[in-house]
Amino acid sequence: MKRLALVGLLILLAATAASFVLAPAPLLEPAEELTLEEKVGQIFMIGIEGKTLSEETERLIRKTKPGSVLLLGRNIGTPEELRELTSSLQKISIEETGLPLFVAIDQEGGEVSRISWVEKTSQSEIKTESQAYDIGKEKADQLRLLGINLNLAPLLDKLSPEDFIYNRGFQNNKGNFGEKIIQGQKDGGILSCAKHFPGYGGITYHPEDNLAFAEAVPDYSEFEKSAEEADMVMVSNVVYKELDKNYPFSFLKEGIGLLKEKVSGEYLVVSDDLAQYSLLGNFSLEEILSKPVNAGVDILIFSGWRSPVEEAVARAVKAAEDGLIEKNRLQEAVSKIIKAKEKYFNL
Repeated sequence: MKRLALVGLLILLAATAASFVLAPAPLLEPAEELTLEEKVGQIFMIGIEGKTLSEETERLIRKTKPGSVLLLGRNIGTPEELRELTSSLQKISIEETGLPLFVAIDQEGGEVSRISWVEKTSQSEIKTESQAYDIGKEKADQLRLLGINLNLAPLLDKLSPEDFIYNRGFQNNKGNFGEKIIQGQKDGGILSCAKHFPGYGGITYHPEDNLAFAEAVPDYSEFEKSAEEADMVMVSNVVYKELDKNYPFSFLKEGIGLLKEKVSGEYLVVSDDLAQYSLLGNFSLEEILSKPVNAGVDILIFSGWRSPVEEAVARAVKAAEDGLIEKNRLQEAVSKIIKAKEKYFNL
């Protein structure tokens, strides 16, 4: 074990399955002391297979050393299986890198609810700020019991009825529903990722298979109003032609610059899933992995749904070795991730 004293691991393993918030332990060594492979691993949020820890999944985690894991519907078994899975993943991560994982899920509510028995009121049904807070708090209380520490929610896109994710958004937000959900999740002990800046407003088809284009950047006022207290902000994969006619927002320094200009806060910038045909069919894997990092994205989501995770991480390591991923930008991203982990896990 490299970066946490043995006592740190023992504290983690002794912690209840209800929470992976650790008791005080020695501070992590600075990001400069990680190997290149470990640095690249930290910027990945990867998808895995199965409801239980298989030999293949364990090998994948030990090989790629990810900083975060994304749980999808394919990973959800019984509550007991899920608690065992998240606990096992954390143990392997600590053994390999000394760093705990961000364990993430999409539990927005409504049609995007990966876990059927966790609070799943649709954002479209929220009527008051107090209801929004209560939903966030209840959701966090339940997710934390399962070893999940990050919810990829709330969704703050400003939407119209014709937009493909209209039913997932707020329908009548006269208050500050997004901020209240974030506050509820924080008080319940988990992290929040507001998404998908600047928004999928105006996009009528799902952009996973076909690259989405819009003439102009959509209304992002909900992010200005609600995302400041979010721990992370996810950016969209739309090509907004007023910024660039060829590359999606997540690839652009101008795009990430707009986010940081309009939404203050100490959040991590997260990509939407990069393992999508709409990107894989239009850009090289090296572009898909390097351009977001160089633009200012800190965490790359790579679900593995359409392209193998292990190949993506290996290609990212090679891109970093060859200078396609800028050394200073990689260092900055990893330092931000470690700082966030120190804060959340009380390291």
